[in-house]
Amino acid sequence: METTGSVALAEVAVRASHLDVACTRCSRRGRYRLARLVEQFGGDYAMTDLGAELANCPSRSATAHGERCDVYFPCLPAILDGAD
Repeated sequence: METTGSVALAEVAVRASHLDVACTRCSRRGRYRLARLVEQFGGDYAMTDLGAELANCPSRSATAHGERCDVYFPCLPAILDGAD
């Protein structure tokens, strides 16, 4: 998968061992091993697409945009802070 300007999963995996995942609309939180995510999706998988893949929420398919699961990676800015 072409990342087209997005951060690739492998770029994150070389800087951290785990990735925290959270939702802004509910209390769901989780943590994934980056090595396992790279194995499952591939190193070139775009981080912008990863949230939709990891969303394990009843609101994932909500028709109203404001009710849909809103997954984000709270520690991603800190992980990439040292990136060139």
